[in-house]
Amino acid sequence: MASIIKKIIITFLVVLLLIIFSLYIFKHSHTLMAIFYQTVKQEDKAIAEFTKAIETNPQDAYAYYHLGLMLKDKTDFDRAESVYLKLLKIFPEHPDANYDLGYIYREKGLYDKAIERYKKTLEINPGNVYAHYDIGYIYRISGRYEEALAEYEKALDIDSKHPYAHYDTGLIYEKWGLKDKAQEEFRIYHKITDPNFMENFINKITGKKNK
Repeated sequence: MASIIKKIIITFLVVLLLIIFSLYIFKHSHTLMAIFYQTVKQEDKAIAEFTKAIETNPQDAYAYYHLGLMLKDKTDFDRAESVYLKLLKIFPEHPDANYDLGYIYREKGLYDKAIERYKKTLEINPGNVYAHYDIGYIYRISGRYEEALAEYEKALDIDSKHPYAHYDTGLIYEKWGLKDKAQEEFRIYHKITDPNFMENFINKITGKKNK
């Protein structure tokens, strides 16, 4: 008798799990299809499926984020912005969405909005080196050099091999006439991006051929 009851309970649990799994598949079918299309590099079909996913399930944060990311990568910034704003209404602390929205605003020249989103990103994740760099970038192109340097220093405290933080720091030193400091930053940049830079440079000026 006990064994029969045990089998019934096991069967019930298996059926229950299958029902839950089926409901999950049904609810997230468009998201799962989008992931499949992403895997096989069919981006337009993936975008279409993610779009259907958020229409049928407005709380699907995963679909929102990856739809926004794909649109951003295609430089469809207006549609990506709209998607990220909807995502942030349901998930305000989403660090990647805040950062990506900041990037979109930067590319659209909306620098105040970009900095606002980058700062929100850093509230959530103070170790986001890209947010520090991007804030520094905006300050630099806006002529706010001291503030830019401060952000580049923060970026380099997190990642001492961030190439563009070194390069942009060099640009500021060059702007200020600090040639030695600028050259040192450019040297570090080239060492990171091209480990053979110095060897190639010396060979070029001495007429030696690379091995």
